[in-house]
Amino acid sequence: MFALVLKTVKERKSGFVGAFVALLGASMLITAFGIILQSGIDSGVPAQRYSDAAVVVAGKQEFSVTEGKSTKTKALDDAVGVPRSLVAKVAAVPGVRQAVADLRFPTQLVDKDGGVLKGEDGEGALGTSWPGSVLGPFHLVGGRGAERPGEVVLEKSLAERAGVKAGGTVRLATTQAAAHYTVAGVVEYRGPGDGLRTPPVFFSEAQARQLYGRDDQVSTIGVLAKDGTDPEELAERIEGKLGGTPADLYTGDALSSVENPDVASARGSLKELAGSLGGTVILITLMVVSSTLALGVHQRRRELALLRAVGATPKQIHKMIAGEALVISLLASVIGCLPGALAAGVLRGALSVIGVVPDDFAFSYGPVPMVAAVAIGVATAQIAGFAVARKVVAIRPVEALSQSRTEEPTLGRARVTFGVILLVLGLAASMLPLFFGSIFAVAGAGSGGLIMVIAILMLAPPVVGRATRLLARPFQRRFGTLGYLAVANTRANARRLAAGIGPLILAIGFASVQLFIPTTTNEAAKDQAAAGVVADYTLGSDLGGVPVAAAGDIARLPGVSAAAGVVRTKLFASRKLLDSPEVFDYEAQGVTPGKLDQLFDLKVDKGDLNGLGASPDTVALSSGAASTLGADVGDRVRLHLPDGAQQESKVVAVYRRGLGFGDVTLPHDTVIKHSSKRLDDSVLARLAPDADRDKVADGLSKLAARYPGLKVADDEGVAQEKSAMAGLVGSALPLVLVFGYIAVAVANTLVMTTLSRIREFALLRLVGATPDQVMRMMRTETLMVILIAVVVGTVVPLLPLITVSVGLTSSPVPYIPPLLYLGIVAATAALAAAAVLLPTKLALRSRPADAIGMRE
Repeated sequence: MFALVLKTVKERKSGFVGAFVALLGASMLITAFGIILQSGIDSGVPAQRYSDAAVVVAGKQEFSVTEGKSTKTKALDDAVGVPRSLVAKVAAVPGVRQAVADLRFPTQLVDKDGGVLKGEDGEGALGTSWPGSVLGPFHLVGGRGAERPGEVVLEKSLAERAGVKAGGTVRLATTQAAAHYTVAGVVEYRGPGDGLRTPPVFFSEAQARQLYGRDDQVSTIGVLAKDGTDPEELAERIEGKLGGTPADLYTGDALSSVENPDVASARGSLKELAGSLGGTVILITLMVVSSTLALGVHQRRRELALLRAVGATPKQIHKMIAGEALVISLLASVIGCLPGALAAGVLRGALSVIGVVPDDFAFSYGPVPMVAAVAIGVATAQIAGFAVARKVVAIRPVEALSQSRTEEPTLGRARVTFGVILLVLGLAASMLPLFFGSIFAVAGAGSGGLIMVIAILMLAPPVVGRATRLLARPFQRRFGTLGYLAVANTRANARRLAAGIGPLILAIGFASVQLFIPTTTNEAAKDQAAAGVVADYTLGSDLGGVPVAAAGDIARLPGVSAAAGVVRTKLFASRKLLDSPEVFDYEAQGVTPGKLDQLFDLKVDKGDLNGLGASPDTVALSSGAASTLGADVGDRVRLHLPDGAQQESKVVAVYRRGLGFGDVTLPHDTVIKHSSKRLDDSVLARLAPDADRDKVADGLSKLAARYPGLKVADDEGVAQEKSAMAGLVGSALPLVLVFGYIAVAVANTLVMTTLSRIREFALLRLVGATPDQVMRMMRTETLMVILIAVVVGTVVPLLPLITVSVGLTSSPVPYIPPLLYLGIVAATAALAAAAVLLPTKLALRSRPADAIGMRE
């Protein structure tokens, strides 16, 4: 049987091209996303500041919630510190030569004009303590260490950037007001990499503790091992000594993650990206491959019917189709791995440009994603082949032969039933935001849109048939005889036409759901942020943030009636649902309590925002978060702060503008205490009614001398718009690979259906039609195909878009950027036209008498 399969594939190579292309694209797509996932697990950059450390002890980068017998664990985005008391415990472990408390905090070199002195590649600086210099290959090349407050040791590239040597002075912006420091010494880095990613500024230990701001905590504990001590064994000993203290231990290549928070964040983003799209990618490839294989077998139905008529058993037909699927899928999947790896590399570059991953973040190109792509490709082909073969052998041989030249009158009962069930489920899910205000409803509506698109693909033949009947009369009136022929063809071959229209609907529907829900959300967030800030000034800094003390100084300026620092972060909240914990991640902000109603208009529905800060455990929630958590004013909600600390917070207000300001608003000091952030993102200031704006502006200018880079920044609305657009680009960029695969599937299917009509074109020409008339007929038919696909592909996702818009903004009008929508439609239409008309023109080059006798 296998010899027959190989011979069939060899003799009918052109008949398997469509399936080969679909499987090759599937392998490419799965390989690319597999590499993204693997890179999120084990890629990164080499350790530098910690490259001499055997072990580094850091805070636990995850937390767990248990309800009943169920436990859920979530990874934390923020870098979590460890108690300073652990330093002595770690130092006492056998095999430890030295345990060093390492501190990290924002620091920048300031030039004479108050700007940041950055390196050639845009790198800034990092503040740390001089004792931590022993954890990396830093060698004094001038002066001595930082021993007293007011002294620093600069890394050589920083010293050259500032134009100073040991004994000189340099101005530094830190977590406090900028100040001049004496350069006690200069060190040179002699370790891995072409240069330091973030050159350190070493402060004396006492001053580093002051600038770090948490005397009871350190960023990490670096461990130097005694000679002959194995790092892994030492890590096990330290872990045993720590007992139940929540901490993570890092050795070897993992040291990079704790040294570089941006690398850890990039890994998390890649895992989230691959996880959120991985299932959709596999589902789309399964559908495309299945439909392509089904179309290929459908075009061979006369051959298969003949085999059945001359005695081939159902088992033999199954084995033949399975063998063909195995050969084609194995070959296509293996070849597709290489372009998949190249596509992942291109995507890495694009993600780097928009800031999702650092410039020096290297992807991991191990064999696992490629093996997985081949396995999934082969399994998908076998599943699709089995379904197709089962349908072929279900018909009796004589009936199969008689039906081989005509379209099947109806869809199979199972397909119709499954399609209707999916459609009903999609409709139900899409309606959720109308009845529930929680995050579940919005997520359910988005999934409902995709489910409905899939349902329409399954029910495409009757949908296309109904659409054709609606278009019949207008097309016949507008295009005359050509319109009549186009309508007759589409009616007689509805299933063939549906095979071509289905991928077009998928392209438009999938793009609409994936792009227009985020655009609707982001537009609403921008509008809320712009309308919700009633302050006269939004102040920011070019140095990466504003020192916390600046808000108080601004509030004391004559003419300023209220000022508050704003610090943004992410946190989690959890609740019990059905005896199981559910954990939700939220954007949050910390604001300085007092007179908040003079700075914000969050559209408070219940409670009082000024009640925030009455105690550290108060919180204000958006209406969506309150609904999701089942909380109201006066209730307690379980929050998991950026460092993983659990806090039962009392709800003091519920507001509507959660998209623009985050779903959770906390007291400013609570966020600072439980996160690695040491600077405010912005400061809002409100002027008194009788304030002299010139005097206030003069006061702000004087403060800029203390806090370099302080300036009137973009208002919160513009800042939110920029952040939202960056998020949209970051989430949409990987979809380019999916859209590309769908585009290939569209072209592939339409080319296959068009080339299968060569004999039909020849027959038309033999009865008197000219090549130009055939081309005009096909242009008319293509126009009908595009029109049906655009209308159906637009209408199907419109319901979830409307309900999501109602749920998020109370408006039934989603934000659909006109140019983006027109671009999707135009690209789809152009692709469809090219995939139909170019093969038609090629087919018409053959003489009709030769074409009519061609083998199927």
